[in-house]
Amino acid sequence: MPGFSRRPLAVFVCCLFAGVQTGHAAADIERAIVQGESTTPVAERSVAMQLAAVSELPLNLRKERKFDVLGKKKQSAEPVAPMLAPEKPIELKKDDAYPLFIVADQIEGQADEITEAEGDVELRKVGTLIYADRLTYRPLEDEVEATGSVRMLQDGAEISGPHMRMKLADQIGSAEQVTYHIVKEVPSRFYAPQQTVVTVASSNATNSGAPMMLNVSNSYGLPTQLPPPRPSEANGYAERVEFEGENQMTLFSNTYSTCKPGQADWYMKSSETHLDYDRSEGTARNATLWFGGVPIVYTPVAGFPLSTQRRSGILHPHFSASTRSGLDISVPYYLNLAPNYDLTLVPRYMSKRGMQLGADARYVDYFYEGEARFEYLPNDEMLGRSRYGYRFEHRHNLGQGVSAALNWNGVSDDFYWQDLSSRLLQTSQAQLPRQVTLGYSPSPWLQSSLQVLRYQTLQIDPNNPVTRPYFLEPQLNLIGYKPNIWKTDFSMVGQFSRFTHVDAGKVQGDRMVFYPQLSLPIVHPAFQITPKIGLHMTKYTLDQQAAGLPESISRVLPTFSLDSTVILEREGDWFGRGYIQTLEPRLYYVNIPYKDQSQIPLFDSGLSDFNFAQIFSENRYSGYDRINDANQLTAALTTRLLDGETGVERLKAMVGQRYYFKPQRVAITGETTRQNDFSNLVAAVNGLVAPKTYADVAWEYNYRENISERFSAGVRFQPELGKVMSASYRYTRDPLTTLSTVDQIDIAGQWPISANWYAVGRYNYSLRDKRVLESIAGVEYNAGCWAVRLVGQHLGAISGAANDTVFFQLELNDFGSIGSNPIGLLRRSIPGYGKVNELPTSSSLLTSQ
Repeated sequence: MPGFSRRPLAVFVCCLFAGVQTGHAAADIERAIVQGESTTPVAERSVAMQLAAVSELPLNLRKERKFDVLGKKKQSAEPVAPMLAPEKPIELKKDDAYPLFIVADQIEGQADEITEAEGDVELRKVGTLIYADRLTYRPLEDEVEATGSVRMLQDGAEISGPHMRMKLADQIGSAEQVTYHIVKEVPSRFYAPQQTVVTVASSNATNSGAPMMLNVSNSYGLPTQLPPPRPSEANGYAERVEFEGENQMTLFSNTYSTCKPGQADWYMKSSETHLDYDRSEGTARNATLWFGGVPIVYTPVAGFPLSTQRRSGILHPHFSASTRSGLDISVPYYLNLAPNYDLTLVPRYMSKRGMQLGADARYVDYFYEGEARFEYLPNDEMLGRSRYGYRFEHRHNLGQGVSAALNWNGVSDDFYWQDLSSRLLQTSQAQLPRQVTLGYSPSPWLQSSLQVLRYQTLQIDPNNPVTRPYFLEPQLNLIGYKPNIWKTDFSMVGQFSRFTHVDAGKVQGDRMVFYPQLSLPIVHPAFQITPKIGLHMTKYTLDQQAAGLPESISRVLPTFSLDSTVILEREGDWFGRGYIQTLEPRLYYVNIPYKDQSQIPLFDSGLSDFNFAQIFSENRYSGYDRINDANQLTAALTTRLLDGETGVERLKAMVGQRYYFKPQRVAITGETTRQNDFSNLVAAVNGLVAPKTYADVAWEYNYRENISERFSAGVRFQPELGKVMSASYRYTRDPLTTLSTVDQIDIAGQWPISANWYAVGRYNYSLRDKRVLESIAGVEYNAGCWAVRLVGQHLGAISGAANDTVFFQLELNDFGSIGSNPIGLLRRSIPGYGKVNELPTSSSLLTSQ
């Protein structure tokens, strides 16, 4: 049919070559679209967006596969009625044959051998769309050759050039003088999880480094979660492209950038670049990195990530400068040894101290997981000796209810964290645990464990020596809880502990505890009453007891408690939203007789913090060495605001006080016995006090002396992603010494100061010590495909000189970074911090025009 340019007839001829009905093709394309996760309305979907949906199918590399389109045609001599799309999507299988359509101004060819099309040619096949001026298709080889304004859309990639040749099924071929644009979805780490643990060794601790508003529940309406996927772009120019199979291509004499097309603020120019989207990594040879039109880095071989998936190779080098270590350079090398374990080697050079070697290994399996980290400095040039630090954690499920765990930490000297780390939380650690635990749960209601626990105590402040704790060598625990035994609940605690101490003059010995309890819960939708009785039995066998004191001590104390709560509710409106308000009065009575315990040593007991958790407990002391005498009643009132639609708690306010019906007689060393018949007043308010504003206030007030024993108040305002401000104040007075132990203000935030500039900072000041604990100030610039950060940190030391550090980082999106990385510091210091160059944007992946 030379010269005949009617499009309907051309489409009909092409369908005859493919040997498959148009209705079948429509069903397949519809199924492919359904399987994609596009949220674009159906009326606005372009052909390219349909192909992007198809590219999400989990296909593997195919090298020797051909479509037997002739066989399909010969088997079906008579036309078959078009098939309707099934009710449920069908997964596209590798061995299925799919139709191919060609639309052009002019089509001619020879059946079963070749089809030639010319003039506004469009080739369509599930997963592939090709535009060209001229196109030749050979069915037997499933090969297409296109010339003149060629444009191919396939698997999220858009390739344009004057000439292209490819085997469609195998995705093997080549193209010349190509401009390319590739879009893939990668997980977003705008708000990466940041776990912060503060360890307080004893009452000698003088500060708390963790920001008060760091961990705020996402259920309160703050924008602290981002949808996981985000688009990652790559584009550039290549003299030649070789397609080497699905998700594999090599570019020659090319450029590569993750900026928008036509906005290449930075790009890599190389003689050869291989993109492997199966392993999510790229490699380049003779590569030069250009930024702002200026070459800044050259390397004969380079590797870079194509997504956030793990891959072996050199990680981004870190550079910083500090007053304690001088120029600080580390070049981590990551080894992705297997899907379930990896290793990171971290050589680190400090100009004032020398070369340090570090290693971090992680592993996980169905039955166990763990992490090991080790750092070694052979010769600290400032001290003239070697220094090291290590941490090893392991958790293992041995089966049949048996488990094991290991937590082993250590450093070479007391000032290791202060000299060789920039993390405030590590510099405040004073007790490093060394613990081995073996657990056994023979049934759901019974648990047992055996542990050995020692500590390395760091004396980092000569003016405030840290008390060395007792070691447990060993401790055996037995915990049981059996509900609904003749309408009662039975619980018990059994424990045997062997206490030892590095100081030979300290009292040592064994302690055995057995505490069975029986409660009778009376539960109603509007109230709950729970009486409980128990018998606390303890026996001590002591060594090195002072002269005149017994070496064997027994103590038996019956306990009784009555807990009652009433819940009242009402509905209302607040800020235009429906809510449910509750009013929950609670009374908690405890009666424990007095017994003289002055001859019992204090192995692991201390005075507990007085708060809402403690006022509803039987014993005001931690541990089992002291059991308070009690004839007391706690009265508290709680009110909550619940979302009327979701039931999420938006705001909670509490107030409570304890009333004593007899004077205190049991006390620990340094404690003044209470003579009053009421306790301090405790109050707390936390929740969403205004849109996008979370507040947390806690107060313990001693109105006998008209002073605050403990007060903390914090607020966090976060209207949008990348906008957050927080401020907090906390004060704590030691109830034994009546001296303040914590008196701090903490202000932190991240806020845009222009269209692309963001300011970040933190100011943590100790009013008690009249010094800055930590101050951070910096700016970030977000250019879309790259970002730059300049951050300065002043870290106050508990003793000795402070440490000042400067961080400068140039980050190229989804490619790499140059300089020192302050992201970890900002995430653990600024509540709600997020990477500005990963802010969500609305843009389509590819265009069909």
